[in-house]
Amino acid sequence: MLRRRLRWREKLERDGIPVLLTIQVDSVSKIGQNDRVIPANVGQAINFYQPDGIVHGRPAIRAADPARTEIVGNFRFDYKANPISCEGYPWFDMVLVKAHTEIECDPKVWNQVEELIYSKLPPEARDTAAR
Repeated sequence: MLRRRLRWREKLERDGIPVLLTIQVDSVSKIGQNDRVIPANVGQAINFYQPDGIVHGRPAIRAADPARTEIVGNFRFDYKANPISCEGYPWFDMVLVKAHTEIECDPKVWNQVEELIYSKLPPEARDTAAR
């Protein structure tokens, strides 16, 4: 799935198709993949990350072309100080990649994601969208 998403991102960039917003939640560095640099066809990008554990998100993203892409922010979440209960997740997620799992099930993160997405909708769509 991730490989397909990256291919689509590369295709959108290559074809010059505009993307209003990208949201990264605890995006993890992988060999041969670089989502640290946001392509110029993206209008805005935001990064939510946590720095703890073996699996943790990258702390910063940057724009390939700052004149065309606004980095809304790189927002750090600390689950050592503020643990999150993640019901329904396998026990090994909570043992092996606890903080990575916590950001995934943090309602504060997803409420912000929802608000960002709604902010990109035209007013008439916002009024009729079910929340």
